[in-house]
Amino acid sequence: MAELKIVKDWGGFEKFIAQIHEDGDVIVQHNQTLTGKSGASRQIDVVVTVQKGPYEYLTLIECKFWNSSVKREQIDVLWASMQDLNASKGAFFTTKGFQKGAQKYAESKGISLYKVREITDDEWGKPGRVIDIFLQVIQRTVRNFVPEVNGIAAINGAKLPASDAPLPINISLGDDNSSCMIVSEHKKKYSTFEALITHHSLEVINIYLANPPLINSGEECVRYLLYPVNLLFPKNIIIKQNSLLFKMPKISFEVGIKVHQSRIIVDRSSKLAYALAVVDCINKKTFAVSKALDQPKPIWTPLINHDKIQVQNGSDEKPIINGSILAVSIKNFFSPDEMDGLTPTELHRYDMI
Repeated sequence: MAELKIVKDWGGFEKFIAQIHEDGDVIVQHNQTLTGKSGASRQIDVVVTVQKGPYEYLTLIECKFWNSSVKREQIDVLWASMQDLNASKGAFFTTKGFQKGAQKYAESKGISLYKVREITDDEWGKPGRVIDIFLQVIQRTVRNFVPEVNGIAAINGAKLPASDAPLPINISLGDDNSSCMIVSEHKKKYSTFEALITHHSLEVINIYLANPPLINSGEECVRYLLYPVNLLFPKNIIIKQNSLLFKMPKISFEVGIKVHQSRIIVDRSSKLAYALAVVDCINKKTFAVSKALDQPKPIWTPLINHDKIQVQNGSDEKPIINGSILAVSIKNFFSPDEMDGLTPTELHRYDMI
């Protein structure tokens, strides 16, 4: 069995077990030799004394950092010491476990048995003690807007634009005060031209978010991607801009995606001097014993298996996996000018009918 790192840090398993019992309300002594009623000397790894008024309660603790399970004979030695020293309680701590005979005998004598081990990934909560993931913050823009216009009409006495003049279609993405209204049957779904373009640009974002790629082996970087978009309308869409109506069977534009990639590494134990699991082998309970770097005393808390809780609650939410990509999108658009002079990576074309 691999040696617990904390044993090296705290000068041995016995000293560590002594330390986790120091809560300020008891007297904890390590490696004590006591004389019993029989006159025999008894060497005890850890002695915990509780004093309440004129009364004194003694707990004897044996610690075995072995590569094999504790046998009944070792439990019997502790029981004899408890009898001879008139101890109120006995406990046995090990890193390996206990043979069935030892466990049955200890239970009959009221002796507690504890196994010390590392906290599992499930008990920390997936993905475990260390979280190591990649974060991608996604933002979009729309550029190179090309409407295919096959009809223009003027209302309220307005003049039609010259045939060689740029089309006077001005869209303002991200602005609720749009003047580019949809007047054809498409208005049932989109009230404005901007709402239509915003919807389909979000569809492109969702395509990316469904399977975001790791960029340049995970290096921290900013990259630009490009999705060509073609919107085809079996029934022409008609928009109204000021006093002009435009009829279009097709609209083409590009959705630019800016990806800001970074790596996130979080060690949940970074502010702890130690954190280990202590399994109560008699009562079938598991505790976490830990001590914060800025605290003088350890704390004991019940441990739960997060995966089991998730299954019991019927949750189908997948846990985070180290090395995975967490991609989130920002609502606002970035300026298309950011992509001027760049050669973005062009991805699959998005066609919508």
